[in-house]
Amino acid sequence: MNYKTPGVYVEEQGKFPPSVAQVETAIPAFIGYTADGPKNKPTRIASMLEYEEVFGKANPEIFAVAFKDGAATAIPTKVSDFKMYYAMQMYFANGGGPCYIVSVGDYKSQEAVGAPKPAEAFLSGLELLKKEDEPTLIVFPDLQSLAPSAADIAAASAVVTTAVYAKNVASAAKGIAGVVADAVLGANVDAAVAAAVAKAAEFNVANPNDLQIAGAKGGQAVVVAVKGAAAVANATVATVKAAAQAVVTALETDFTTATTMETDALAASSLVTSRAGDPVAIGKIYALYNKALDQAELLKDRFVIMDILQDVAAFRDKVTSTGLKYGAAYYPRLKTVLSYDFKDADVLVTGASGITTLAALKIANSEMYNQAKQAIESASVVLAPSSAMAGVYAKVDSTSGVWKAPANVGLSLVDVPAVKISTKEQDLLNVDTTSGKSINAIRTFAGKGTLVWGARTLDGNSNEWRYVPVRRFFNMVEESVKKATERFVFEPNTANTWVRVQAMIENFLDQQWRDGALAGSKPEEAYYVSVGLHKTMSAQDILEGRMNIEIGMAAVRPAEFIVLNFSHKLQEA
Repeated sequence: MNYKTPGVYVEEQGKFPPSVAQVETAIPAFIGYTADGPKNKPTRIASMLEYEEVFGKANPEIFAVAFKDGAATAIPTKVSDFKMYYAMQMYFANGGGPCYIVSVGDYKSQEAVGAPKPAEAFLSGLELLKKEDEPTLIVFPDLQSLAPSAADIAAASAVVTTAVYAKNVASAAKGIAGVVADAVLGANVDAAVAAAVAKAAEFNVANPNDLQIAGAKGGQAVVVAVKGAAAVANATVATVKAAAQAVVTALETDFTTATTMETDALAASSLVTSRAGDPVAIGKIYALYNKALDQAELLKDRFVIMDILQDVAAFRDKVTSTGLKYGAAYYPRLKTVLSYDFKDADVLVTGASGITTLAALKIANSEMYNQAKQAIESASVVLAPSSAMAGVYAKVDSTSGVWKAPANVGLSLVDVPAVKISTKEQDLLNVDTTSGKSINAIRTFAGKGTLVWGARTLDGNSNEWRYVPVRRFFNMVEESVKKATERFVFEPNTANTWVRVQAMIENFLDQQWRDGALAGSKPEEAYYVSVGLHKTMSAQDILEGRMNIEIGMAAVRPAEFIVLNFSHKLQEA
């Protein structure tokens, strides 16, 4: 400084080199429906209590309780599609910490006229994450609501079948009645009636099917109309033909109505049929995952935890055709179990001496009420495992590090997987030799409980990105170094700057090596950082304002297969 006034001046000199701060690695964002709280606004919470205060509780389930031989049995009459509350229970129970909630609507919003479909709502919630820098994981707890039950599929199929049948019947009746009407060509009224009767008789087959019967009835309707018109005083061939055409016109109206009915039925059941296996709709579901993965790359390589909604073959076909990249994947039918929320007024009661509701039973018989309540509280809810895995990621990251595989970890608040799989079955899930779309399983082992038993990505055949911890560790380092080097933008592209940048990154990687994230007995075996003219840059690069930095890391990889070799040793003495 150019001092001009006498006095004492203090100057603080910065001697410490710049450093890289490690970004957060397990801050998930849950996108779905909630009871209350701000809508379409990412909100950060840190506990289950805070979630309940801001977003409320679960959508109350509707139960029926039956008493027989002194025992109460509770059966859910309709299972809710909304799983966000249960997912948060599972997340925090398995080690989860701070997270973001993106509420795309309340429990009644799907019923509103013009409300966006779930997939559209999830995509809009995904767009909102662009404004948030902290989340590193993306979870869709309510996505499993897009997968219907067998009863839903059967009901939708029955509606469409009925509508198609009605259309075919109307079409057949209209066509045959039209033929009968065209047969009314006689020179006089009697001849016209005779022609209609003769033509209609042609359709009275020996063993008619439903459509032939419907067609014959349509023809007979024309005959009845023709005979009625012929019986009127001063009847003419023209009036007889007009009566026949009136019936055909009526049948055409029925045909139009039946066609509309078929169209409406197809539209109404499109969501259910798409969940059941329609390629276009399934493609949209996986496109949602693909969109999330694209956002992950565009934002900060956020990791998408996937719940597979279809069978294994369909999953692998779709991820291949839609080009899904990396992400955690889980066995499709493997679910976890939690307790339902409920309201007394929503519970129907049978076998309790004329009492029909749980609220009334509470007043009339406290002992039976407690039995009913216990039966309800012992009921279970099927939950996809993504939220539990988000909690496992957070727990492993905080206790070991992002480089540690989130596997061989027990799950809390889990009763039992809905489907148990064997080692032979997992062989086909874990290693997919065709497309490499590995599916990580959650299994139950005797004496050990329910464990996460897989740590592969959707790039399972790649030597670089085969494992979840390797992919997530590189995500963390890339994002951390990216943020740290932003301070050097527009700095002189000279050797002095290169040395500072290289030292900063090397110090960060050295700490990762000491923590156990990088393999090697000494630092030079674990990583390298290279930057400089004639190393990573040419003179043209410098003229164009580019500073190229090359970083190599020997990331540790999980011991997925431990092989113990035993042999007999000959006695020597």
